[in-house]
Amino acid sequence: MNDPLDDLQQATIDALAPSVQHGQSVALLDYPAHFNAGDLLIYQGTLSYLARLGASVDYVCALHTYDKEVLSACVPDGPLLLNGGGNFGDRWFAYQRFRERVIAEHPERKIVQLPQTIEFRDDAALARAQRIYSQHPDLTLLMRDRDGYELARELFPENTVVYCADAALGVGRIVPTADPTHDFVLLKRRDAESVQSPKNLPASLASAYQTDWHVSAADNAQWWPVTLGLLLLNKMPGVRSRVYPLTRRAFDWQADMVVNNAVEILSQGRLVVTDRLHAGFFAVLMGKPVVLVDNANKKVSKIYDDYLSDFPNTYLAEDFDHAAELAGHVVS
Repeated sequence: MNDPLDDLQQATIDALAPSVQHGQSVALLDYPAHFNAGDLLIYQGTLSYLARLGASVDYVCALHTYDKEVLSACVPDGPLLLNGGGNFGDRWFAYQRFRERVIAEHPERKIVQLPQTIEFRDDAALARAQRIYSQHPDLTLLMRDRDGYELARELFPENTVVYCADAALGVGRIVPTADPTHDFVLLKRRDAESVQSPKNLPASLASAYQTDWHVSAADNAQWWPVTLGLLLLNKMPGVRSRVYPLTRRAFDWQADMVVNNAVEILSQGRLVVTDRLHAGFFAVLMGKPVVLVDNANKKVSKIYDDYLSDFPNTYLAEDFDHAAELAGHVVS
């Protein structure tokens, strides 16, 4: 039987290949400069796919380090790639506004929005995006679930829309850092996408190692000075080009730190229970059973139905009470 990871990785390479040529210089915009390990797994998976395609990633920026002149100097004519994730829409509006700015500023460049979940709740925000996107002559939108693919085709008919699995899978198999010390790791959202308060979790999960994405105290002490230093340096337009090599190295260092912390967190459990989509991706890449609970915009269940369910020992629960029941059966 075929390995679902191999099949999904090859399908992603096939989806990216028309836009990214071997030996081509590319820019990757919207680096996730925060502690969300899922977004940084996407970043690392994207770099892995681009390496397999033979592309050279010669410019990377976060929202606060973007500079059109530095971008043009580093990548004069290659495609601009907008990092994937779950923020194509108005729930996390700063990231959407950044994409719209880049698309509007570069009508002459090929632009690819890497695999995203779409969610517009505000008609005015949708109309703005449609206007800006429709005016770009060479814009490709990759959608990471089938429902989103169909919706994007309907809402953005002037653009090329392609179905493509989440780029996090490009990282490949991940080796746990230690033997489990708990039956369960319960990784629970505490943000706007959560649909169940941690206070209402079933008592049977009380013995689980409960957390959300974070880094260790030692790594946290290193992360903030570097982040604040880069923020200050990149506020000075004349300095951005000179500090870009340092900025890029810092981004990759921070990505390794956050992803490694996530692996250490999930290594502590025999099984993972979570409403974070990418905790599910981490689990399947680490070979751990995982019970998923949906989030506010249903991206967890959509992607589970489309391809995460192809991995062994992955389960979708109706809520955390159901998740506790399923998890108990799996580890018993």
